[in-house]
Amino acid sequence: MLPTARSQSRLTVALLLPALTLALNAPLPVAAQQAVQTQQTLHLINEYPATSVTAAADLQFAATVKQLAGDTLAIETEQEANNPFKGNAQVSAVSERKVEMATLFAGIVGASDPFFLLSSLPFTVNSFDDAKGLANCAQPAVEQHLDQLNLHLLYVTPWPPSGIWSAKPLTDLASLQALQIRTYDDNSRGVFELAGAHSVNLPFSAVPPKLAAGELNAVLSSGDGGAGNHLWDHLGNFSAINYSIPLSYTVINRDVWQQLSPQQQATLTEAAKRTADASWSNVKDRIEANYARMREHKMTLNLAPAATIQDSLHNAARSQLAAWQQKANAADIVGVCLKGKLSASAAQ
Repeated sequence: MLPTARSQSRLTVALLLPALTLALNAPLPVAAQQAVQTQQTLHLINEYPATSVTAAADLQFAATVKQLAGDTLAIETEQEANNPFKGNAQVSAVSERKVEMATLFAGIVGASDPFFLLSSLPFTVNSFDDAKGLANCAQPAVEQHLDQLNLHLLYVTPWPPSGIWSAKPLTDLASLQALQIRTYDDNSRGVFELAGAHSVNLPFSAVPPKLAAGELNAVLSSGDGGAGNHLWDHLGNFSAINYSIPLSYTVINRDVWQQLSPQQQATLTEAAKRTADASWSNVKDRIEANYARMREHKMTLNLAPAATIQDSLHNAARSQLAAWQQKANAADIVGVCLKGKLSASAAQ
């Protein structure tokens, strides 16, 4: 007896089911697997506000990655209050892969390795060209030191020169020595202590509550970082002592980096280059913009501090520089990258 149409249909389904099951359970083609694997979001932390030079650079970096990678790779920035890690905890967070990426102020990384205080040595560079030259010269050594922290360098962002924000004008040596000042690394803390002020090394995120409580009456910071965090609410004076042109390092966990595809690495590298180039090109313009914002908030700017103040700080820096060089075991890098700048600075 010939099968009916219905029985033929059932037979066909029965014969096809195993093939359909195998097809559904079969692994995706290699190209499809790679497409799925490259859809990735990396988190980038920064404790400074979005208006600061480094946080603005991070936003540009994220936008450039999106432009280059489309939907296959994304950078999510977590800045200031949205950043769950503060101060030194940021270094361990990215080293231990609690977060993939971070923009770290050199003074913060310097707590883990004093070598990173190279970029913020007091009174050793006099221009952005000098600062960029030092950064480029030292980069191989910087990358080697970062590697020991399980970090891979993406880009460097320069800050405008560091100055003194203070509640009262700095007019003479006595007013300098009356400061209770936040400093940003071990060297700057030492310099101000040697000059007779009371100084404490604090991450920027710890500054506002200290100011509000009256525990600080001054902050060492660029006009940029300070303006971004509204220091003018407590400190109405800025003295442009041109202490240093410090750097921030944007890094990625080395294990995360190595697990990215070559195309993803190339995308991040290109976006990092564009970000760094723009940061160095634009930083000079930010100085006048920051000064304009300060004046809008009724701040008094002292762009030529008294010689007694500068002399005291330069003399204090001389001893601190010698101590740092020994502690950081940095004689080679100083000799190659700074040449005669340290001795010239000490003689000023």
